[in-house]
This record gives sequence, C-alpha cells and structure tokens, in this order.
Amino acid sequence: MGLPVRIAVPDPRTVRLAFAAAVFACLGWATLYTAAKTAMREVTGLMVAFDRATVATCTLTIIVILRAGGLRPGFRRLADTAGQARWGVVSLGIVNFAGTSVLAMTAQQFLPASVNGLINNLAPLWLSIFAAMMGTAVRPVMLVTGSALAAVGVAIVLLGDTLLASFTGGSGATMPDADATTWIGVAISLTGSVLICYQNYLARKVVQGLDPVAITALGSACGSLIVGLVLATGTGGTLSGFGTVSVPTALVLVWLGTVSTAFNFTLWTYALSQLPVARIVNLQYLVPPLGVVVSVVFLGEPVGPGLVVGAAAILVGIILAQRGTAMARA
Repeated sequence: MGLPVRIAVPDPRTVRLAFAAAVFACLGWATLYTAAKTAMREVTGLMVAFDRATVATCTLTIIVILRAGGLRPGFRRLADTAGQARWGVVSLGIVNFAGTSVLAMTAQQFLPASVNGLINNLAPLWLSIFAAMMGTAVRPVMLVTGSALAAVGVAIVLLGDTLLASFTGGSGATMPDADATTWIGVAISLTGSVLICYQNYLARKVVQGLDPVAITALGSACGSLIVGLVLATGTGGTLSGFGTVSVPTALVLVWLGTVSTAFNFTLWTYALSQLPVARIVNLQYLVPPLGVVVSVVFLGEPVGPGLVVGAAAILVGIILAQRGTAMARA
C-alpha cells in the first residue's frame, strides 16, 4: 500500500477571492455576446476580435504602468514578465485572443448563435472528463455528472424555448435542418471548445508566479498583432473601417475591449493562478444564462421558461461539480 497523497489546501480567503474573480469574469463574458451583436451592425467579426485585443492591450498596459509607478518601471515589468513567460505569452496570444475568437466567429457563419453558443460552451465538460480520467478529482463521477447536467442546462437556456415551440407547434423559431454547411459549423465550433480547454490549462501553466495583469496585457498584444496583420490584407474587414463607425458603436467597442476582454481575462487568469482548472472551469456555464439576462435587460428580448429551468440545472450541476473537485490536485 502506497503512502497517502498530501494535497495542499489553499487559504480560504484566497479560494473566495479566486471564485469571486471567476464569477465576475463570467459576467464580463456574458456581456460580450450582446455588445458584439450591437457592434457587428457596423463592423465585422474579425474587426471585433482585433478591437478586443487592442483595447485590452492598451488598458492593461496603462494599469501595469500605474501599478509600477511610472513608464520606465512599467515597461520593465512587462519586459521581465515576457522574459520569464517566454513563448508562453505568444501561445496565449494565439489561443486566447486570436484562435478562439476566429473559430467562434467562423462557426457563427454556419450555425445559429444559440447552437454555436451551446457547442462552444462544452469546454468545461471536456475538461471535467479529462480531470476524471487523470485522477485529479476525488469524486470523478460527481464531477462529470455535475458538468454534464450544467451542459444540459446550457442547452435548455439556449434552445429550450425553440425546442418547446417545435414540439408543441407553437409560434417562434424552429430548429434548422442539418446540411453539409451545418456540420462544418459544428466541427469548427467543437474545435473551438477543445481549444478553450487547452487555453485554460495553458493559462494556468504560464501564469504561475507571474503578474496576471502583465501576462494578459502581453498575450492580448500578441493577439492584436496577429489579427491586425490579417485585417491589413483586407481579409475579414479593414483597419480603416474603424474610422467610419458611429459614436455609439465606438463606445460599445471600448466596452468590448475593456469589460468583455481586459478585465474578465485578467480576473480569470488570476483565478487560474490560485486554483486548479477543474475547480473553476465549470463556472463558465454561468455565461449563457447571464448573457440571456443581459439581453433581456438591455435589448428587451423576451424571457422564456428555458431560462429559469436551464439556470436551475446549471446551478445544481455546478454545485455537484464543485463537490467533485473540492480536493482537486491539478
């Protein structure tokens, strides 16, 4: 019989702060879809991705400079962080601020937003299955069951009212017939969800012992450069197109880059630096119902029974998943 494994238990205050940061990060992501829907009346999806990365870079760089006490120490901190993280920063830029955004926007061309949102939000389920297989949770069955229940809740939130209308013959949107382009969209969206899994593990690995704000600033800068080079070729939009947007759209673009990118990525990165991925990733299931609430409040979209039932399933699923990962080792 082997020796028992000693698991380091984080300080309770640190755990609370990490969970609070993760929840507020989810709230920032929840506003993303509503704000992006508004902005994309005047700009393209790729332009939104560039805006998010660029505004986030500027915002977080200013914060790093202010925290460091001046321009020179601020840029020195960024340089030191880049030197310590090395290629990890570039990887984060490619995955966080370029790869996942581009895949999500591309899948959106083939799928309804609700279907794309459902598939894209399966990343916590894949991570839970992986954690259970690797033995990093003491209650793997409870972890996977909770995550799967939360995923079902997301499906109910995003598709429940449509499915109900289809089955009862009521009015409203119906589910589209699947064709070749639909399956292309499904494949792209699934790839995006897998990439989000990798993004979480990558971020936790890169940020260990480093400043989450500086790491996020550097990662967003890399992402901005990559997407900017694509736009410079005239593919998926233009850089000059930003000069013709209206003032309301410009304000929305600022919101997208700050609240929906800079702050939520920094908060999520901080949470990943303090707790194992499996302990917080299922909180991402909160994004769809919070997004629906934001749409109801700011866009006047109707509230259906799917939101209530789905949100309840998500909360129960998250609680079960948390119990399954309460002593997660990685």
